[in-house]
Amino acid sequence: MVTTVNLIADWVENIGGDRVEATALMSIGADPHTFKPGARAVANIADADLVLTVGLKLEAHWLEELVRNAARDPSTVVELGEVVDPIAFVEIHDAHAEDDAHMEDDGHNHDEDGHDHEHEHEEGDADHGHDHEHEEGDSDHDHDHEESEADHDHEHEEESDGHDHEHGPLDPHFWHDPLRVKKAVWDISARLSVLDPSGAETYWSNAESYSARLDELHAWIVEQVARIPEERRLLVTSHDSMGYFATQYGFKVLGAIISTATGAEPSADDIARLSVKIEEYGAPAVFGETTISERLAAAVASEAGATLVRLHSESLGEEGSGAETYIEMIRTNVTLIVEALE
Repeated sequence: MVTTVNLIADWVENIGGDRVEATALMSIGADPHTFKPGARAVANIADADLVLTVGLKLEAHWLEELVRNAARDPSTVVELGEVVDPIAFVEIHDAHAEDDAHMEDDGHNHDEDGHDHEHEHEEGDADHGHDHEHEEGDSDHDHDHEESEADHDHEHEEESDGHDHEHGPLDPHFWHDPLRVKKAVWDISARLSVLDPSGAETYWSNAESYSARLDELHAWIVEQVARIPEERRLLVTSHDSMGYFATQYGFKVLGAIISTATGAEPSADDIARLSVKIEEYGAPAVFGETTISERLAAAVASEAGATLVRLHSESLGEEGSGAETYIEMIRTNVTLIVEALE
């Protein structure tokens, strides 16, 4: 089995146990926005009975061509983002525009409840039944989380400053909400059960156990966030990746340094405007990402007099980083956010 991002490979390992080996196309620290597949990725896709992707245009700029050239059957490519009740980027962007208009009209009197983006959505157990068609096949494939070889298999650009494409209207970064990850976990379990019926009981049992751990993670996050005064639950990020987290846990996203709408680097005026907004709201931190150069985030933080904090946003971390698994990554991120804002 092949996954695009290493986060999904971690979910597969927890569900599949010893029965499944997952190969992640992107190595630790790779940015899915700037990833460039090499020969190894082509071979892995060609051999795969199932390819699990985030979807929602996250990998579109490179995956569509790769699948067209390498996949034996494009129907084996699955977009997990379709099953998690995705939210739209426009929900956050519109709220930002309203904030700016409000600041101009009333002399910067802001809402202090920090919940501009909240909306109701389902918590808890995802359905165990799924309406997806799966291809029968062997789920036994090579497991490989190691870096690609140093020749033409360089499969990502180190510390990229920008993004090579624009996302679609729906936000693909659903993994920042553990309750939505549960929906993906049950979908993966169902697909593995079709590929390997004799292992179905194992997959369902492991999915139950992992879902319980995700519930515990969610409850822990709620407890941790409660330590932050509501008026300080403010996020400024390298790019628009924390919408699900903000929606689920009651944060206001003040802005993103790299706009998902354009994918372009901000101008000096853009940085200045965002810095002013940070100062006006009193946001104490700017949250960068380990897969993106800290140059722009550092510039914004310095301009606004805020602290720069780097999160593991789109990839697991190296050994010793505290982000070696998905659950550890989220715990580390939440700890950093709470310490910076409380």
